[in-house]
Amino acid sequence: MSEHNYGLQYSLYSVVLHQYLQQRLPDYDYAQHFGGVKYLFVRGMQADVAMSGVYADVADLLGLEELAGLFFKRGVE
Repeated sequence: MSEHNYGLQYSLYSVVLHQYLQQRLPDYDYAQHFGGVKYLFVRGMQADVAMSGVYADVADLLGLEELAGLFFKRGVE
C-alpha cells in the first residue's frame, strides 16, 4: 500500500467525498453515511484465504477534518 501511495490516495479521496456528502446530504452523519475505503487487489486474492487481496479501512473523522483544513480554508477572507 505505502509503496504506491495508496494511503495518500485514499486520504485525498476520503476528504473530498466527506466534503461532498456534507454538502449534499442535509442530515449527513459520518458514522452512518461514510462507508470507508476498500481496495481489491485481484492478483492477491486466493479462494481459500478469507479477505486475501482486500484492504479495508475507515479514516478517523478528526484526521479527515484536519486534512480538509489544509485544502479548504474556513472563515478566512
